[in-house]
Amino acid sequence: MDDDYGQMFGGEDFMGDIGLEDEAILDYDDGDDNLDLGSDEEEEIESFVGDRDYDEKTPEPTISKQEQLRMIHLRSHLNQLTEKVKHHQYLTEKTREEQKQCRNRMSQLETERDQVFKEIQGAESDKNTSALYRLRARHERVCQELENEHKLEKMIADRLEQEEYELAKVEVERGKFLLAEDDLIKQEQQLAKEKTDMALQRLRKEEMKAKRAIRQHAKRQKDYQTALEDQKRRQQMAVDDAERSHAKHSKFLNQTMEKMQKRHEEENARYKENMRKKMEMLLKLKGDITANRENLKALHARDQAANKEAKQREEEERQRILQEGGNPDEILLIRKRIEEFERQKTEFENEKRQKQATIMDKILVEEDRLKKRKKQQPHLWTDPKSDKSKIVGPQKKKPLKIFRELTDSSIFDEIMKENTYIINGPEEQTTQRDRQEPGKTDTAREDRKISPLPVDSSDSSDAEFEEEEKVNLAVPEFEGLWDQHKPYKVPKDTESTLKLPNGSKMEKEILEKVLDKHRQGIVVKQVAAGREFQGCPFYSKPDVIHFKDFEVGKTYKKKVTLTNVSYTVNYCKYINITEMLKDFIEIQFDPPGQMSAGLTCEMMVTFKPMINEDLFGEVKFLSQTGPFAIPLQCTTKKCDLSTDTCRIDFGTTVIGETLKRTFTLTNKGALGTKFEFFKVTGQKERTVTTAATSLGGLTTADTIRAFSPDSTSVVAKKDVTNSLEKTDEKKTAEDADKASMGGVGTSDEQNGTQAAGEGLSMAGDGDQGEEEQPLQDSPDLAVSEMEDYGTLDGMKVGLVATGELGPFSSTKLEIIWQPHIPGRVDTEFLITFSDPLSDSISIQAIANAIDVPVWVERQTVDLKICMYDRLYQDTIIVNNRATTALRLKFEVCKELKNHLELLPKTGYIQAQSNFSAQMKFLPRKSLFEEAGKYFDKETGVLEAPMIIRVADQTQPVPFTVQAVLTTSDMEFDTTDIDFGCCTIYESTKAKIKLTNKSILPQEFGFVGHPEFVEVQPNDGFGTLLPLETIDLEVIFSPKKAKDYKFELNCKSLINREFKIQCKGVGVHPPLEMSHQVIHFSATSLYDVSTAYFHVINSHTSTNEFTHPVPRIGKGEIAPVGPTSFEFVVPEGSPLTISPSVGTIEPGKKCPIWVRFAPELNELDIKKEAVRMATKALEAQAEKEFEEKLKREREEADQALQKAVGKGKGKDAKSPTKGKGKSSPAPSLTVSGPRPISPPTLETITKDSPAYAAAKASLLRQYRGSFRTVTIPCYVASGQCGNPGELPYSVHNTLYLEVHCPVVKPTLVVISDNGKSTLDYGEVSLGQNIIKSVTIQNISNKTVELTSSILNTGGPFLMLNALRVLPPDGTHTILISYTPEKGEVFHEVLEIKTGHTSLHITLTGKGVSPMIEINMPMQDGVLDMGAVLAGEYLERTFKLMNSSSLSIDYCIKMDSLSLERHNIAQAVPAFIQANKTTKLSVGTQNNNGQNVFDLVPAEGRVPPGSSIDLTVTFAPDHPSDHYSDGVRIELFGKEETHNFMIKGMAKPRIMFVHGMDERTPDIESLAEETPAPTEDEDGKLLPTPILFTLRSIAKENDFIPASRDLFVGCVRTMAVSQKKDGKGASKHGNGEFQFDNVQLITQKGFNIEPQKGMVEAGGLKPVTFTWTPPAGHDPNTPVEASVMLTLKGDVTEQIKVMLRAFVVSD
Repeated sequence: MDDDYGQMFGGEDFMGDIGLEDEAILDYDDGDDNLDLGSDEEEEIESFVGDRDYDEKTPEPTISKQEQLRMIHLRSHLNQLTEKVKHHQYLTEKTREEQKQCRNRMSQLETERDQVFKEIQGAESDKNTSALYRLRARHERVCQELENEHKLEKMIADRLEQEEYELAKVEVERGKFLLAEDDLIKQEQQLAKEKTDMALQRLRKEEMKAKRAIRQHAKRQKDYQTALEDQKRRQQMAVDDAERSHAKHSKFLNQTMEKMQKRHEEENARYKENMRKKMEMLLKLKGDITANRENLKALHARDQAANKEAKQREEEERQRILQEGGNPDEILLIRKRIEEFERQKTEFENEKRQKQATIMDKILVEEDRLKKRKKQQPHLWTDPKSDKSKIVGPQKKKPLKIFRELTDSSIFDEIMKENTYIINGPEEQTTQRDRQEPGKTDTAREDRKISPLPVDSSDSSDAEFEEEEKVNLAVPEFEGLWDQHKPYKVPKDTESTLKLPNGSKMEKEILEKVLDKHRQGIVVKQVAAGREFQGCPFYSKPDVIHFKDFEVGKTYKKKVTLTNVSYTVNYCKYINITEMLKDFIEIQFDPPGQMSAGLTCEMMVTFKPMINEDLFGEVKFLSQTGPFAIPLQCTTKKCDLSTDTCRIDFGTTVIGETLKRTFTLTNKGALGTKFEFFKVTGQKERTVTTAATSLGGLTTADTIRAFSPDSTSVVAKKDVTNSLEKTDEKKTAEDADKASMGGVGTSDEQNGTQAAGEGLSMAGDGDQGEEEQPLQDSPDLAVSEMEDYGTLDGMKVGLVATGELGPFSSTKLEIIWQPHIPGRVDTEFLITFSDPLSDSISIQAIANAIDVPVWVERQTVDLKICMYDRLYQDTIIVNNRATTALRLKFEVCKELKNHLELLPKTGYIQAQSNFSAQMKFLPRKSLFEEAGKYFDKETGVLEAPMIIRVADQTQPVPFTVQAVLTTSDMEFDTTDIDFGCCTIYESTKAKIKLTNKSILPQEFGFVGHPEFVEVQPNDGFGTLLPLETIDLEVIFSPKKAKDYKFELNCKSLINREFKIQCKGVGVHPPLEMSHQVIHFSATSLYDVSTAYFHVINSHTSTNEFTHPVPRIGKGEIAPVGPTSFEFVVPEGSPLTISPSVGTIEPGKKCPIWVRFAPELNELDIKKEAVRMATKALEAQAEKEFEEKLKREREEADQALQKAVGKGKGKDAKSPTKGKGKSSPAPSLTVSGPRPISPPTLETITKDSPAYAAAKASLLRQYRGSFRTVTIPCYVASGQCGNPGELPYSVHNTLYLEVHCPVVKPTLVVISDNGKSTLDYGEVSLGQNIIKSVTIQNISNKTVELTSSILNTGGPFLMLNALRVLPPDGTHTILISYTPEKGEVFHEVLEIKTGHTSLHITLTGKGVSPMIEINMPMQDGVLDMGAVLAGEYLERTFKLMNSSSLSIDYCIKMDSLSLERHNIAQAVPAFIQANKTTKLSVGTQNNNGQNVFDLVPAEGRVPPGSSIDLTVTFAPDHPSDHYSDGVRIELFGKEETHNFMIKGMAKPRIMFVHGMDERTPDIESLAEETPAPTEDEDGKLLPTPILFTLRSIAKENDFIPASRDLFVGCVRTMAVSQKKDGKGASKHGNGEFQFDNVQLITQKGFNIEPQKGMVEAGGLKPVTFTWTPPAGHDPNTPVEASVMLTLKGDVTEQIKVMLRAFVVSD
């Protein structure tokens, strides 16, 4: 495959030209995180890399991008030149063809000319005149054409010459690039080859990636198959388990199903039985309902007969009174009220006597109870006779063993039996003793009185006393067996507790604990068949014990059946009844004992009502499963009153007819009541006055207000009755009974009510002429006289007006309609009842009565609002309901004859038809005086009566004309307007107020004003509401410099005019602006919008006749010359103008830029920050308060528990101490949240987080604003200089109006507390720092983000793309900063959303990192010296940072580089001839550990400081060629320092260094046989070394050769094993000595020194000098040897072989 690719893309040369760039592909990871190291892929990669031929010659350099661009431009230029050559060649050929055609045409014309000439000669000879003229004309034409062709040929020749010249010039230009084109072709071929090579590389990479993908896919398929098989196996196991489980549980399922089926059948049978019982019960209920219905019908018939008889008697009485001439309604009503008053008075007397009797009973009971308590507890009263009885002997205490034995159930039962009198209660004891020994009742009572059990409740004592006083007189003569049954009595709550007489406190507590433990075991959970019973254990029939419609004094009984509905055996125990029902309810219930499920027991409830009130409560029981209760209700008799309708419609009736309508009043309650049916509408308000009054109004609203059920006047009769009763009570009651008689009062209001009642009782006999003082203190209205004003509208009550309505009965009431007055009638009737709990019922009766024949449709002609001097018309329609025609005459009152007219004045109206008359109303100003009483001058209301007289009819037909008159005036608040001076480029406005004096809206408009005046709003047109005042703006815009005087004319819709005088001065300033108003687009906060305009100086001449000149009105003309201007921007405005000051020469203009940058007010931001900080502090204080309060409560609870525990311990030890005392609860010390001190505005700075948070909060809350800023521009003639020097006129000031709409920003920065500035600070050159800024869309729309382009050559770069941002969405922008220069960089990134922009400021400073290494190096090499093999050596040096920023460094060793293997493939230095290539990595350890190590290898150096680096040299075998390269990189990319470290490892402490190398400096990987170092006797053999000296030969002499040999001593870490003795080294030093030096001296060698001592860790130089002896042959080398003895840890001899020869320069 490789050969195929090689042949395809250039053979082996291509395969050898593949560079090292493919190494990036070798480490490629496609993101699946499944790197299969050591796989076939790695083998392929290694084979691919291994196939590279590094011995090949260096490949040709590739073509750079700049060269490719140059080639493209050159090719484009050559193509253009080629196209030009082709174009000019084409034009040349085309021109030559045209020239050829032209010449052919010329030859043809010459031939034709010659032929025509011959024909002319022939014609002349023939004297053919006609042909001669024709031929001559033809000859002239041909000659003319020939001449034209000659001219054309000349032009073509010139053009051909020009084209040939252009062609030659282009070819010459093309020829200049022939050599360049050849080179270009070669380069293009090379570029094509490079592209082919690159394609091959990409293809190879893709194949490798495809292979890896295939392998990964196969692996995934294999894993999938494995997982699928595993899943099938687990599924099969689950199926097998399910089958086994099904087989195992099938038998249990069958049993369960049989049980369920059996239970279902039982439930069906039980359901059928229940349904049969319910059907029987329903049939019985149906029969009862039928019987009750028949009974009710009989009762209803009886009641109807009684009511009918009562109505007949009342009607007879009414007829009798009517015959006597009286008013039956009034008399019967008074009589009824007197009877009602007497009845209420009687009831009140009875109730008062009952209450007095009740009070006396209570007093007697209290006296008896007091006597009883004196007998039971005589120690509470001082009695001298009983003092001696108090002295008794000490009582012997019982042992505590009794109370321990109480826990045993049998003993406890015995105690309970012995102390039966304690548990049963005194009532049952007395009853039993009375029955057993009737003759000993007194003794029993006396014993009961001296019982040691105290009486805890007065109610129980009352019950005892009453029960004692009861005597059962109905005793049978013979008592049967069943009569001896003793009914069960429930003990009282207060006496149901077990008490030990004369027991100590501890004994009582122990007894209480035992009883509590016993009671807790009473209620247990009932579980049957695994189900726990929940709910009410007993079912009550009825569910609610309801005594309905009871009467006081009677006794009611109800039997209640209780059914056990629990699962198993249960019992039922009666506990008690609601406290408020104990006086009225008696429960007779014998506990049945244990009851199986479904059994029932009975309970008899006896109710003896003593008060007429509703009572509600419940009967409480206790069962084995818990307590339950049965609701009990006792309700009194009540009335339920209603009518079958509340509205009666009589329809339309002619005056004189009589109609009757009836309705039914029904009482559905069990309580009867008396009712009164009377008319409300039309009655006079009831007061105490008896004087004659007017008829009053008959309107429905007044009558309803006076006699409505909610009004006090409706219940006046009730108030009168109550007041009379209270007055009687006040006279008869005693002072001691005031507290019990709560309804009696002596206030002024009650006195007033009493007076009202007296007035009512005397109303029938009072004198009509006298008048009494009306009520003042009471708002109630009483009846003074019963005049029947209700008869005016024709409505009245029927025969039945009063009566009694029995329980469950109804009666018929009648309303009679007999109209006397035409019109619609709406009358209200009221039914009141004697039952105080029943509300009155209102009945509404409506009817319509029609009058005599002629009538007007509109009784009142309302002309609404009319203006003076305006004509108004209306139509009067008269109807005739008669069957004959009638004559009409219209009359107008004399006061309005000049203003109102009816046409026609006389007319006839047909039968059953109508007639229309026209009314014209023209009010004049004189109406104010002439109308007289018909016109109200204050309100302007005109109300005039009109009459229509009908023939033969005395009564005229009246109608009324109504109108409200008003004026049509409008008024200005000023009469003249002075606009002052205004430039011709601007406008000035004046505000005026226009007031409408009319009560009608008026339309107005300003018309006829000059063109330089404008009225706003709505261009001076509008509508004024009644009496409204509006503000108008008059805008004055002069067109030229002069004085203006004019008037404004305002017209109303009725063509009335109102004028204002105006004046002003026009000013032509020396400068003008291209735009007077700048409209900025909606700009968001912290965004920037810019606009520009020009300030123009167009004043170049003072000739006012040719053009307008600058001047103020008619003043002096401004001088021609430079004119200065100055813009003064108001403080606090978000605008900036540049330039704000300048000078403009005549005829020139200056651009002005306006920058709009809205921002939030700093004070508002600080206030918001204070508010937010205060809120946070308050929340924190509240939280701390709650935590502290909770903590103190827990401590208080713990302290209280401890105190209770201690108190219990003390009580157990000494029960007599501490009585009545309790440990006080610890009080809380926290009174509320701690006070906070909010920050002040001065403490909030712009750099603080609170400021940023407040700013972000206000940005989100911002709602937008609009602001208009007016900027003045002052103008002065002359060149601007020092401030205040140039004179200027205020009238020449120009004004620039800027509209500044501010909207809420779409985007906000939410990172870094909302700061929009990314400050990278100081960054090292070349270092890449990435920071992020998060933005959020705070609008309610989705926005698409775009950004401005950062400087492509700058250090800032946006790394990620922008996207569409939904509402409330966020996006993080990553921006990198890589400075390349040491300077400050500043850019602004603009994030755009279409309408708004967000500006993010990017800033940073590039700093060149400067780092220094303080170590002794020579030529970039750090020599670590010599160390024993297996030991290590450490040296420390400093890495100093002299720059102003922190520097991240990383130390890399060449021995750990990934390129080490590739670099080692080069030719070794000892093989190369020049030996220039020297590898930095030398001998390494055999154990795999690093020889050299630098710690720390990476870190950060703070600015201006340094760190210590430790270099460790640790060889594991002897060698002199240990070395390694060190590279220091800053920020992971910039390499600042590189040096080499070398060292030597010696087997002994003494060594020699500096001789010639006998072996290569690269160790062989092959295993070598070590040379013998010892002889047969165990002595060390001398180690040979070669030492070469070179003497330089001069012309006639030799320069001696000199060279140093170093003897060193290693500083070892181990203690020397050699004992101290003669010749031994001290402190680890070594010695050396040369032997037989004389032998080498003869050959010219000299050694200095010959012996010496070397300190540990040092080197001793030994200088070898060779001087060629006389007669020495330069071509012959000199060799000698000398023995060197080294004494250290061992004595070693080294044979130094000296070799010297002469060399030339």
